Amino acid sequence: MFTLVLTVCGFWAVEFAIFHTDAYYTILRHDSSTGSVEMSIRNELKRVRNSPRQVLAVGDSRMGFLPRYANELETGYEFGTIALGGATPRDWYYMLRGADPSANRYSAIIIPMDDYEDVEIDEDQSVRAADLYYLIARLRYSDIFYFVRSYRHDPKLEWAAVRGVVLKGLIYKRDFQEFLLHPTARIQMVKLARKDSYQWNYNYVGPNENMEGVTIDWKNRTLTVPPGFTDEQKAAYEYRFLSPRTPYRGDRTSYMHQWLGKIYERYRGSKTRLIFLQLPRGPFVRPDQPAFNPHSSVRELAAQPGVILLPEHLFESLERPALFIDQMHLNGPGGAEFSRMLGKQVSQTLDAL
Repeated sequence: MFTLVLTVCGFWAVEFAIFHTDAYYTILRHDSSTGSVEMSIRNELKRVRNSPRQVLAVGDSRMGFLPRYANELETGYEFGTIALGGATPRDWYYMLRGADPSANRYSAIIIPMDDYEDVEIDEDQSVRAADLYYLIARLRYSDIFYFVRSYRHDPKLEWAAVRGVVLKGLIYKRDFQEFLLHPTARIQMVKLARKDSYQWNYNYVGPNENMEGVTIDWKNRTLTVPPGFTDEQKAAYEYRFLSPRTPYRGDRTSYMHQWLGKIYERYRGSKTRLIFLQLPRGPFVRPDQPAFNPHSSVRELAAQPGVILLPEHLFESLERPALFIDQMHLNGPGGAEFSRMLGKQVSQTLDAL
């Protein structure tokens, strides 16, 4: 029995020392889901600040906000971003907690929305297993109850979340195995990423490819692509623009109320404003736009102090094929223009308060 206790204690000590501290960050692959989150947060924490008026953006891959273009406007505000491809509102909450531990570093947090109506999507993000992998380095024992309960619609994922937060080595297992195969190359790459990744991201300009030449016949529900586009691309475009909308289930609005509400509660009563915007909808705008929803998550939050809803159609001028690389992502020129427009609008909005 004594030997068993010692073995368990020894295992726990090693698990805690490696995976529950910053130790593993020194060898964590920088472009993994966990590594991308950690790199984004740590770059933001060490970013040099030249103005007390700081603004931070969150979001996923559709948030084509490039702070460099907004900062070049010299509005008096300084912009940063922790937006990350694949990140969800659940991720945004914990990422903001990491980048802004005391909830007092920023004049505003910019939060992008696909729409203001909580339109249903195919995926129920409340049971998105990948969030555990994005957030594992951010999660603490004290998070177990709330984070785990957010998976309440899937008991298997609830248990996986408990197990993962308690025994983080289970989540890092594959990454650690890959490290053991090529430890020297991994360490060199991690050192380079920690040194230069902020500049990689800050100086990113985006691709020049666009959607020009793609045409949609809304009446006959057909889509045509020019030579050079693949069948896979065409299928993705058809799905985005011509497939029936996902029937209402209530999943989306429940999820958005929960996690946007959680972000609001974190900043309630602080100097930080929450600024919501509707992203450019795409290179083409479907004629079957969703009906106005007065009880959507952002519309209800907009009634609260410290919350700002930017004009819904602010970025309509960007909704054209020349500024999109695919059915929903801005290309380089589109991202640059979007970033300037957003930086100017946010600065003017904050100055007017």
